[in-house]
Amino acid sequence: MTRSAISFPFASNEHARLREVREVVDSERRGDPLLQDIAERAAEMFGTPAALISVVDADHQWFLGQTGIDLEMTPRDYSICSRAIMSDRPLILPDTLEHAEFSTHPAVLQAPNVRFYVGAPIVLRSGFRVGSVCALDVAPHEAPSDEKISALQNLAAEVVQYLEAQHQQRSGGQTANRKQIAGDAQQEFLNLIGHEFRTPLTVLLGNARLLRAGVKDELGIDPKKRADLSDRAISAVIASGEHLQRLIEHVMRFTDLQSGELMLTEETIQCRDLLDAVVSPISPMVTASHRNVRAQCSDEIRTIKGDGEQLLVALSSLVTNAVTHGKGDIELFSTKGENRTLRIVCSDEGDGPSEEQVNRSDRPFAIYQDLKTRTTSGLGLGLPLARKITELHGGRLQRGRNETSSWVELVLPGWRCGLTA
Repeated sequence: MTRSAISFPFASNEHARLREVREVVDSERRGDPLLQDIAERAAEMFGTPAALISVVDADHQWFLGQTGIDLEMTPRDYSICSRAIMSDRPLILPDTLEHAEFSTHPAVLQAPNVRFYVGAPIVLRSGFRVGSVCALDVAPHEAPSDEKISALQNLAAEVVQYLEAQHQQRSGGQTANRKQIAGDAQQEFLNLIGHEFRTPLTVLLGNARLLRAGVKDELGIDPKKRADLSDRAISAVIASGEHLQRLIEHVMRFTDLQSGELMLTEETIQCRDLLDAVVSPISPMVTASHRNVRAQCSDEIRTIKGDGEQLLVALSSLVTNAVTHGKGDIELFSTKGENRTLRIVCSDEGDGPSEEQVNRSDRPFAIYQDLKTRTTSGLGLGLPLARKITELHGGRLQRGRNETSSWVELVLPGWRCGLTA
């Protein structure tokens, strides 16, 4: 499966998570009697014809235990468990058709036509989520009781206890590999978060320098326009500082330092407010360089469901790159894409990044590059950061170019703005 076809969300620590899967979970344990018993107990508990103990791998999921489904594995984009591992909390779907995110899911619209799903993530002692224990049915159910959900979590805990014991036996009690995985995940996380903080800080410092240049009369701007530009720059400094403060609080609240994971909040954001929050702080810097920046939401894109702080960081990274590396006017706009996706596009009149640069943005934080060695001749870390945040939202980052302009865009699932079939 190519990245362009992916429709499921990625954890921010996905590379480390996959290493932990391959280190701890023994594929030879498929069909193990103890795990089979846990799957059967899950099905009986919820009165469903099928239950699974899934392991979510890079592009597919496979089953340590199963009942009612005669499959060894499925593609990851057919896996509801891919969504279940994005949180420590159980995923509860009494009727998948009643949930915008799942009403067009392949596993719902096609075989096995899942209408009821309840899954508890399998969370190893290291904090990495490797799969789930889930029960499913082709008919909807009433919402399960808290007692049943707690019992399902206990089944997932039994799986964890068994996997940890088996790994300890295979490894002879050695923990060096897992310590290395955790250490790498934390280092990658720190690099990621470091650049998240740099995004609003870059805008803040840019406007502060603009104000200083204005005081020294170095801007070469009509004096009548200088006062307005100064007022806008002051507002931008305040807005960027407030964004940085919110981002610090957000990261402290929604991170798991043990496994190096940044988690999303799900909120409803006004599209216009989001794009304006990106453009307004950058606008004075663009004006000072004798360029323009505009934001526009199409009429059919009024709200967006997602993590507002993270989307603000991602889009600010793209616009800041356009300011630094692009040419001509900059436009940030949202519109409907193919297959009823949501496109949020940043375009300008420059050459934009190459396809190779976008592809190489897959894993920049794991190689521990010294951020101080990066110069304005490159794209910096803005592109990888935007890609990471886009994938957390179940989308993809892509680029395009025509005779007059180039662009980079976030392509998000249509359900995030109500664009469902």
